[in-house]
Amino acid sequence: MIKSILVPIGHNKGAKERVAFAAQLAEKYDAHVQALHILTPAGDMFLAMSAKDYTAEAFDRYEKDLQMEADEYHKRYEKQLKAAGIRYDWCQRQGDRLTYLNHYSRTADLTVLSQQSAAFDDILSVTQDFVIESGMPIIAIPEKGANAEFKNVLIAWDGSQQSAKAVHDALPILKNADKVTVLTIAEDSKDFIPEADICVKLARHDVNAEALTVSDSVPVGDRILDTAESLNTDLIVCGAWGHRRLREMIFGGVTRKLLSNQKYSIFLSH
Repeated sequence: MIKSILVPIGHNKGAKERVAFAAQLAEKYDAHVQALHILTPAGDMFLAMSAKDYTAEAFDRYEKDLQMEADEYHKRYEKQLKAAGIRYDWCQRQGDRLTYLNHYSRTADLTVLSQQSAAFDDILSVTQDFVIESGMPIIAIPEKGANAEFKNVLIAWDGSQQSAKAVHDALPILKNADKVTVLTIAEDSKDFIPEADICVKLARHDVNAEALTVSDSVPVGDRILDTAESLNTDLIVCGAWGHRRLREMIFGGVTRKLLSNQKYSIFLSH
């Protein structure tokens, strides 16, 4: 069940759209939204400055500006949440962003994030560590926003622990969908993955699911997105796909591509 939704408020684009999406989900599932704003400590900001710029006056000015900005965010997004007519609370903390994201996500059923650019360092900066360390499911929506009425869902299924967890975590959404397609990509280097078995499980949960197997003639990430387009999908459910390289051991290139696609919302579990 989805009864608690975390939506981080930050300096990056898409905060208004994240709040709107979280409010839609909350209304649909009778859930509570927690808006979390994490302020960067002044000391962390000043580490990147030259010694001559590191003055007590500059430090105080930054702290005041930071608080003024936080107050503006609070006013703006609380107004948006109130207008949505849902249950919510506002939480503000100052400190390490990843630490607080992990802490608050673990007391929520779902966290709403915005997709980022495809740049390697950008997408891996905080999102990777958060997805891996939190252990809880996320929905990453395009920066322009998304509709929370997911009626046609595509599951990227490879039989892994991660994809199995993603299917399990997404059950409340899958049960409300009109159509669910379980996509398996036939890779010659992998053993046969019986996608019919996961369809049987889904059917026992009253999920209308059907299997689809396609070839790996194009890169896996492209194949998933191409299939999503051909099926007119509005949500892709997947696990965090892994590769051998140290930096990609858990957060693979496929996952990174999906989280930067800016067209389809992505439900991801690790």
